[in-house]
Amino acid sequence: MRNNLVLAVIATVQLCPVESFAPPAAKVRRNSSITTASLFHWGKRKSGKGDSQHDVAVDEQSSVDDESSSLLQNSRRSFLSATAASSLLPLRSTADTSSVQTDKQLNLSDEELKKIVLSDIVDKSFLVSADITRSIYDESATFTDEIDVYTMDKWVKGTKALFIASGSRVSLVGDVDVSASEVAFRFDEDLMFNIPFKPVCSLTGKVVLTRDEKTGLITSYREYWDQSVNDVLKTAKFGKKA
Repeated sequence: MRNNLVLAVIATVQLCPVESFAPPAAKVRRNSSITTASLFHWGKRKSGKGDSQHDVAVDEQSSVDDESSSLLQNSRRSFLSATAASSLLPLRSTADTSSVQTDKQLNLSDEELKKIVLSDIVDKSFLVSADITRSIYDESATFTDEIDVYTMDKWVKGTKALFIASGSRVSLVGDVDVSASEVAFRFDEDLMFNIPFKPVCSLTGKVVLTRDEKTGLITSYREYWDQSVNDVLKTAKFGKKA
């Protein structure tokens, strides 16, 4: 998995479809998608590297209708799937079967689980680093947005490839609420994308982790944004560390 991650990051600027999260069957059709070209065309113009033909293509792609915005809704993963045409090679949509099965921490108390999740948020910034404590997750756990459902291996690989953790910021808002059925917390974050011009977007939202009633392990991750995709795009800043 680590070798695939290294291969996914290249030094030259390309405009290619990102498949880190969205499998082929779930791709948004071309005419209603947002691309990095439309998101960052002004940055390319500033660099003086764009040509007139590229600018025409950019202008056509930036005419995204309301259907696209309503389809993408409020999810970081949805946003990435539709917008980040980047310097990342496509990642396979299937799970990484080479992942090592870790010993699971079954039936942890609410307090024990809270301590682990809190550390993952505050100490590891797992929302951008994907450095989760895997032993509290069921291996079949799913990571869901409004477009599709992702395996844990796929989410980890895609998150590590698409974000620059050292240039991002993740802040916990309030406390981590833990019950026998779920874990929930709110966040405030600045995301630095591992794509040309290294844009940083800001957003707030909520994460809900569902627990299995028999094992106490987390079986699903669901993230919600407070802002629309368009509002998040408007916060984009280039080359500035969070």
